[in-house]
Amino acid sequence: MKAPLVACLSALLVASAMAGEERTVEEVPAIQPNTWVDAKARYILPKDIPGARWQTTDGYCGSTCRSKTGTVLFRSGIRSKQAGLSPGFYSNATLEWDLKANKIHVVDVANWGGGSYGGGRLLHAFKKHPTPTPRHTYDGLTYVEHLDAMYFVLGANWRVASRATPEAKAQHAIDNTSTWKYTFADGRWHRIDGNIRQFWNARRASPYEAHLQHWPDGKKLLFLDSRGACYAEFDLKTEKWAKVALKNKCPMSLYNARSTWDAKRARWVFRLGPKLSAFDPKTKSFSPLPDAYPMPEDKKNPRRSWKGVCYVSKHDVYLITGPTGNDTKVFDVAKGKWTGVPGGDITLVNGYPQYDPKTDLVGLVYQLKAYMFRYVPEGVKP
Repeated sequence: MKAPLVACLSALLVASAMAGEERTVEEVPAIQPNTWVDAKARYILPKDIPGARWQTTDGYCGSTCRSKTGTVLFRSGIRSKQAGLSPGFYSNATLEWDLKANKIHVVDVANWGGGSYGGGRLLHAFKKHPTPTPRHTYDGLTYVEHLDAMYFVLGANWRVASRATPEAKAQHAIDNTSTWKYTFADGRWHRIDGNIRQFWNARRASPYEAHLQHWPDGKKLLFLDSRGACYAEFDLKTEKWAKVALKNKCPMSLYNARSTWDAKRARWVFRLGPKLSAFDPKTKSFSPLPDAYPMPEDKKNPRRSWKGVCYVSKHDVYLITGPTGNDTKVFDVAKGKWTGVPGGDITLVNGYPQYDPKTDLVGLVYQLKAYMFRYVPEGVKP
């Protein structure tokens, strides 16, 4: 019975996800402005995977906003002995948080056995439905609204190939020279030949802590490595990568950084601790932004390496998070000024916030911990 069960995983998950989009949603959650709250989201395990359990040990996956539906896409893990799923501390599942209904369901689970502890093998469903390997994605995933598709490249997945079957090793090698695209219309992954490995090897452009972003005006995806030195663009129409020269050096380390897209100025904004910088894809140049706060001298202070940043388009500000709600700050781009927002004593996670204009909510999610926030400038009525 095991093979038929595994073979049906992908089709059943697609049906569940599509049905989920048709469900009746509740009103937008009413929360106090400028106050972080525990979302108490309902996490829904896929009923069609026998013995499914959460595997929440991957701490290196970003998130992206599915702007078409006002939901947040992020990564986690699903394990199941019966279905042959064992990702270890890699993520093997894409999850979707509906901010209105405050429910989180599983969109997709990789058709791979094994994970961070090796033992890579292709599940029965892989033959008809190839999927990416389990991995850490870091900041290397992004969403394209007009295609209703999610893309990602590279990340950390080398452990999957340890003690793997010959067939799995061959697919792992192919995976690492590919670009992956998940389309919600058919609920399937599509493998595209080529990625930045055409231009740089792993020593020059590390697969770890790389960054991917959609540039709507340019109709391209943008790639930057962890040093901010290797830059490439992916044409969404031709599905081809091009190596592109940068005009200047990145003013900060992008290792461990996370990013957001400033839609008004069409620029990519990075944040790590108090440091922020912007990248303009039109001019291929970086520019530093004012520090959000002084760099803490204590090297154990978590504010040195906090990552969360998102662009709140309604008020044209960059919002960053910290260890508590009271560490929240916003940068008024027009005024070039940082302002503290006492968002409460609540302890937050070093996760990846996304702003959804449809609900005017910031959703901060990290594995099975989710928080909500609505920013309202001083003097503005909610």
